[in-house]
Amino acid sequence: MNVRRWSGDVRAACTAWLLLVASGCAQNGLGDPTGSTCPADSKLTYQGFGQAFMHDHCTSCHGAFSTQEGVQASIDRIDRAAAAGPDSINTYMPDGEDLSDKDRKKLGEWLACGAP
Repeated sequence: MNVRRWSGDVRAACTAWLLLVASGCAQNGLGDPTGSTCPADSKLTYQGFGQAFMHDHCTSCHGAFSTQEGVQASIDRIDRAAAAGPDSINTYMPDGEDLSDKDRKKLGEWLACGAP
């Protein structure tokens, strides 16, 4: 019988990976809620902000966000993946793109208002 033994390095790497996955440390693409609020004087709307933002940064991978209804159905997930606010700055999305904190805060505000 031919038995192969893994080297200590390979065994340690596999064990570490399994522990990360089992403990939930592997990224699931969602951070903490941003705690963004909707100011009474917010002027952010789907037509004036959201539609272009989603088109420019999201819909090439997330087609459901190409409509206002699609965004509204996923407000919490979008907030936890790409928005910023007083409690968290989430940078999981857009993947491979550098988005400013200012734009992430605008996104957080718009989402907090219900993505009108």
